[in-house]
Amino acid sequence: MSRDERTHPATVAADRDPVTEAYKRDVDRSLLRENLKKTPTERVRALMALQRLAEEARRAGRDARKA
Repeated sequence: MSRDERTHPATVAADRDPVTEAYKRDVDRSLLRENLKKTPTERVRALMALQRLAEEARRAGRDARKA
């Protein structure tokens, strides 16, 4: 973030917004930084793997309820 962006009134106001501050407490910024180190292709692949995992979990839940 450039110096101008840090001192821009909209940026300063957003940093002081209590709602924004409340949400920022619960955000793991280290995970964001690690994800942003990946290429867009790597991020899409990770998302696709997560979607496969979610579908597998849904399928396992349906199968368990049927049994």
